[in-house]
Amino acid sequence: MTRIDWSYPNAFFFIDTRDATGTVANWAIQIGTPIDLERDGWKASALHIGDSVSVEGNPARDARQAFAKSVVLTRTGKRLFTPSARRAAAAGAPAPRWPNGQIRLGPAAGKTGYWGISSTKVLVENSASKIPMTADGLLLNLADADKVAPFLPWSKALYEHRQRALLKDDPYARCVPPGGPRQFQMPNGFQFVEQNELGRILVLLGGGDRNWRVIYTDGRPLGAAAEAVPSYYGTSVGHWEKDTLIVESVGYNEKFWLSSTGLPHTEALHLTERFTRIDLSTLKYEVTVDDPRTYTKPWTGGWTIQWVPDQDIQESFCEDNAETTFIR
Repeated sequence: MTRIDWSYPNAFFFIDTRDATGTVANWAIQIGTPIDLERDGWKASALHIGDSVSVEGNPARDARQAFAKSVVLTRTGKRLFTPSARRAAAAGAPAPRWPNGQIRLGPAAGKTGYWGISSTKVLVENSASKIPMTADGLLLNLADADKVAPFLPWSKALYEHRQRALLKDDPYARCVPPGGPRQFQMPNGFQFVEQNELGRILVLLGGGDRNWRVIYTDGRPLGAAAEAVPSYYGTSVGHWEKDTLIVESVGYNEKFWLSSTGLPHTEALHLTERFTRIDLSTLKYEVTVDDPRTYTKPWTGGWTIQWVPDQDIQESFCEDNAETTFIR
């Protein structure tokens, strides 16, 4: 062990390895998000400079870097940061409601909780057949790019460039807010704060630097993208149709990716999102992407998100550890 970098969004440690010829090489080992690691009972103090460890993981294709599945401390044989079984919400329990019968997107009165793990880290068109890709959205076959979304020629070329570069230019890795649909795929979850008396819903994000978003539900018109100050989360208005909150948003900047896969967009982006709380433990999220400067037609994708009961989102700050961590 030569170095430990316990910072958000990704914690790393560095080890010297020796191959069969005796050549020593230094590897960066990614071990996850500090908040999740600490929640599972692992602290930075579990390792020390000079420790000998055995690592099992997935290596990167273009650098001496790997994502660890397990780490065993040689001197004790102890396996470190084994994920613990986390308590899930009761399966099939009904969604909480306000006194007027409206679905609550947050916890029931007197309870705590937030929305945690999403069913996928990627965004693809619903009509697409299953596309072989890694969990982080790297296509196994670049020829499948046409199946992901209805790209215009320039946006397809940019998407393919980001894929060929192994997503290394991801703005989120440099502490840029996730923005767009990706905000609902962050590892530390999100929370709705429904302020019905003020005609708005706040979205508090655990995967950013105290990021927040406002969805107005007071009946105001959406307006046009050109009228809004471009931002990471846009200008949003919403209304309820039975148990589904429908949100329309415009006024996005171009500084973020729509998903971790490298999906591009322009300031013409118009998102229509649908939030449906199926039961206590499941939120169905569906988004329609309408950006005529980037795609040939509007298209829709989505996923589900799990409820984390009896807990609050923990504070997190991105510290941009990319400056010295990543081996070029």
